[in-house]
Amino acid sequence: MKTEVESIGSGFQNTKDTNSRAIGDVIAMQMASITYCSLDGSNSVKNTLKQYLPSWQLVWEPVQAIQGDWAFIAYNGVQYVIAIRGSILNFSWGAFDNWFKQDFNLFTQVPWTYTDDTSINPKISKGSSESLTNLMQLVDNNGDTMLSFLQKNAFPQEKWICITGHSLGANSATIVGPWLQYELLKGGYTMPTIFSILTFAAPCSWNAGFAEQFDANLTHTWRYYNEIDVVPYSATNIIGVGNLFPSPAPNAHNITVTYDGITVSLAEACDAIQASLDISEAINKSWYTPVNQYRGSIALNTGKEIFSVTGKDPLEQWFEQVGQQHAHNHYLKWLGSGPLTCAK
Repeated sequence: MKTEVESIGSGFQNTKDTNSRAIGDVIAMQMASITYCSLDGSNSVKNTLKQYLPSWQLVWEPVQAIQGDWAFIAYNGVQYVIAIRGSILNFSWGAFDNWFKQDFNLFTQVPWTYTDDTSINPKISKGSSESLTNLMQLVDNNGDTMLSFLQKNAFPQEKWICITGHSLGANSATIVGPWLQYELLKGGYTMPTIFSILTFAAPCSWNAGFAEQFDANLTHTWRYYNEIDVVPYSATNIIGVGNLFPSPAPNAHNITVTYDGITVSLAEACDAIQASLDISEAINKSWYTPVNQYRGSIALNTGKEIFSVTGKDPLEQWFEQVGQQHAHNHYLKWLGSGPLTCAK
């Protein structure tokens, strides 16, 4: 028999305590971490799940990723968890700049169409839209997509559902959740009692219209972020990135990079990206806005822990610190769990 405590994300967000954590958040973060084991082969995902979360079974896994987008579904007899893989980011200035312009494509926004209300003009970035399309097209050995599997096994029985991810996987989880809700209701199914979304280190790639609908329609959602992780601020406060790390981490104002052929400080380069993004948002009349603005946002690493790095060059040290602050095992640490290592 189902009980509330068994479900990841059971219970509503506490509006009086915006920092109240979700039930099962460690399990959700472990699931998000296990997605990276797919890079070691499908057996690694299955075996790691068995090692760390033995009550959960791998029930859907795509044959292959599409342009790096990949996910799996696990089930414990009570709840289905859709865990979406993030990108393995190469933290360097070139990769950081390219991430905004090409990989994530934040400078172009497209309409969000998986809604019955377009009056508030919900939009997401073009890069996120392309990732969603890729995730929709993933198929397992039986020819089932993520959606068709859930339509056969979860939706008719009103099984509880959780969507989770870390980094760009968290960004995708924020978009996959409303899409699945839309498809579920469009198909005439009843929303399950628990339909939760737990994200970790998610960047923001949606506008105020999307965020407003997300917060209104989905009440079992939590957004976890490290207070000095660059990625969660990547579309909403890039200027603040230059002042993010306390000493002894390198100061971005004292590090030089080349931006559009001009040598500037790293802080000035971040300011330039923000200015370009501001212009594109003004042209679109659509501004990137985080979800979970009023409830369900959980700040981690509030003591602003700084990690030791091995790089010799200040720029290398800064981006190495970025990588450490973003690492999934450090998110597990701040949640009170041990590290997760992929099994063979």
